[in-house]
Amino acid sequence: MTSDQPTGATHAIPVDGGRAATRRRAGQEPGRAAGRAPEQTSGRAAGRGGRRRRRATGVRRWLKPVALTTGLLLVAGCGGAYLYIRHLDSNIQHAPLGAGNEPPPAGAADAQGRVAMNILVIGTDSRKGLNGAYGDRDNVGLGNNDVNIVLHVYPDRRAAVAIDLPRDSLIDHPKCVAPDGTVHPARKHRPLNEAMSHGGPGCVQDTVQAITKLKIDHWMVVNFEGVKQLTDAVGGVDVDLCTPVKDRESQLDLPAGRSHLSGEQGLQFVRTRHAVQDGSSVGRFSMQRAFLASLLRKVTAQGTLLDPTKAFPVVEAATKSITVDDALAGTTKLVGLATDLRNVKPSDVTFVQPVVEYTKDDPDPALQEKARMVQPQADQLFALVLADRTLGGGEDHTGGSAAPSSPAAAPAPASSAPAAPAVDPRGVTVTVLNGTTRPQLATTAAKTLTGLGYQAKPGSGAPTGLAASTVRYAQADQKAAAQAVAAALGLPAGSVAVGGGGRGVTVTLGADFGSTAAAAPAPVPSALPTDVKTHQGDDESCTQAKTGGALKQ
Repeated sequence: MTSDQPTGATHAIPVDGGRAATRRRAGQEPGRAAGRAPEQTSGRAAGRGGRRRRRATGVRRWLKPVALTTGLLLVAGCGGAYLYIRHLDSNIQHAPLGAGNEPPPAGAADAQGRVAMNILVIGTDSRKGLNGAYGDRDNVGLGNNDVNIVLHVYPDRRAAVAIDLPRDSLIDHPKCVAPDGTVHPARKHRPLNEAMSHGGPGCVQDTVQAITKLKIDHWMVVNFEGVKQLTDAVGGVDVDLCTPVKDRESQLDLPAGRSHLSGEQGLQFVRTRHAVQDGSSVGRFSMQRAFLASLLRKVTAQGTLLDPTKAFPVVEAATKSITVDDALAGTTKLVGLATDLRNVKPSDVTFVQPVVEYTKDDPDPALQEKARMVQPQADQLFALVLADRTLGGGEDHTGGSAAPSSPAAAPAPASSAPAAPAVDPRGVTVTVLNGTTRPQLATTAAKTLTGLGYQAKPGSGAPTGLAASTVRYAQADQKAAAQAVAAALGLPAGSVAVGGGGRGVTVTLGADFGSTAAAAPAPVPSALPTDVKTHQGDDESCTQAKTGGALKQ
């Protein structure tokens, strides 16, 4: 690079495009045009001042989200932008999106035609790059997907929900085809964190899609070393503990109150679980949530990414630390994604975790220290997110969509489940009978209805071998209630008929119930289940250490 300026001179890019500097070089006063008297320019100068203020306000709106691009332009002034972008691109590892399974449909579009975007953040326990630290020195490959967080960005791109899926949750895994062509068969009742080793990040994506019914648009993988690098790159992260934490396993030793974490401590913080809440991997989310919220606040803070000396280390660390799907494999693509998320503030990010219970009753002794997602609450949470309903209170982000709860763009066939009429479920009594030989079917359906607010219970006495399900009501004013129950269970409109006695609704499940319910979207509850807790990204309250409490039994 050559320059006629003294070594060490600072290069500034003026907002007015350099005109003021040009005038100064020509010997003009900043507020005076050549050949004009001062009184001829005062009004124009005032007008320009107003325009500059408005222009500066507009600049601030877009300058922050494209700060990384601005940094690259500064490098371009030295003639190195192309080489630097090539260098950053070479840092990024990538792999295919998905593992051979058909993704679920996207959520409904809002009034402007926008749909939500779902990004899966995967944290692995791979020790790659740590030179044998943290034990398990041979675990330097893909590792296990110990952190699985779905970031659901609403269609208006102004708010998001971060859903944590606990690693020890026992779920059914789909068949996965790894990038090298290896086929991993489907498996039932296995921990979620085994998905990575059965097909890579794409298999984790397909597994999460099967659990949540949310279409994953992109995924990112960060390992242990990546957490350390990112923490150091932003200059450390501040956290606040309600009580001291000393965890022998993670080696974290922090006093109560506020602490500033370096890269090493950042990794220890997100790994800690034995000294947090009930000591389980579920309780660990409270630490990870606090860390991620603080990291988000740090990155979005005024000046963090506007200063190239701060921005470049973050960009360098990020590209070295993550593996992404093929569609994100490129520095400019990552910057484009960041620009798309520019209006999401920490206060508009809601962290949530489905209710989980231990599996002490599992017939497999090796799985009795694992967990399962409590139903129907977990599916209700996922249905609310799919419908773009707000979880942290405030206005929904559906953007005026005519049918925010349904992902289908085409009109439903006449035999599909009817649209749910406006019915208060608290005033509807439902008895569910099992007309099949499948055990616990009526109990499961009754729990689903109870979770939606209906007064539902399983009954007995139905004949077995029924082919088609029925939803019967005895009195005319109960027809709407019967239709709402049918819609909630995903039963076809033709299943609703008058008959029976009393004031309630009687559901008799037939052989068609399984296939119909599986094809129907999850019913959308009116509100978040009361035992599902949320936290906002701007919440700086202290994180609770070990309480001795336990999960639901």
